[in-house]
Amino acid sequence: MKVTFLGCGDGFSIEQGHNSALLTFENTNLCIDFPESNHLGLHQLGMKLNQIEHIFITHLHEDHVNGLQKLALYHRVYPNRMKPKLYVPTGLKDDLWQILRHGLELTTRGKRVLEDYFDVKCVDNAFTVAGVKFELVPTLHVPDMLSYGLLCNPYFYFSGDTRMDESYIRSIADEVQTIYHECHMQDDQLPSHTSLDELLSLPESIQAKMILMHYVDDYVQTDRREKFHQVYKFRLAEPLLGYM
Repeated sequence: MKVTFLGCGDGFSIEQGHNSALLTFENTNLCIDFPESNHLGLHQLGMKLNQIEHIFITHLHEDHVNGLQKLALYHRVYPNRMKPKLYVPTGLKDDLWQILRHGLELTTRGKRVLEDYFDVKCVDNAFTVAGVKFELVPTLHVPDMLSYGLLCNPYFYFSGDTRMDESYIRSIADEVQTIYHECHMQDDQLPSHTSLDELLSLPESIQAKMILMHYVDDYVQTDRREKFHQVYKFRLAEPLLGYM
């Protein structure tokens, strides 16, 4: 399985796109989240929007879903194969449509619903794509907000946006090859995200498995990135770089 970050920046990123990963495996693909910046990332990879076959949504913050409307419309105007499958945690489906409907419901051919654009699959615990199982992991992002990470054993754990959940990370660290974990990389503490200091509390054997994502643009520069890698076991995710 190959994991390519179409973007790895936070919600205010300008230079590296918003956080989203494209998984390619078994002659298919799955996008984790779909921000608008994915269009440029896919273009840079030589791909079109209608080549995306599966999408999973971790939560409903704008920088994780604001490309879905464009994706839906592109597939309708330039159809390629079947409608993309959209895997949505059950509790998010209705609110997701309320976000998207203002640009998708009314058309020249009458009213449309979410299912006209996507093959919608509501998921509670897990879903399978091409024989590969993805397990939903509730995360600790914002109180009372539904948000999820993905566990794909034995390949990876993808945290999505979350506060530190040390017990869970320790529990799966030996099961997976890579842990893709968010880290805002700012000096101040953000109560809905994970800080570098918190991740440094983990054993170095776990840190060495971690690729950090959803961080500020300060670390786009090569010199800042290299200095970081000289000091820490972690690696910073890079846009358009594939991880195996």
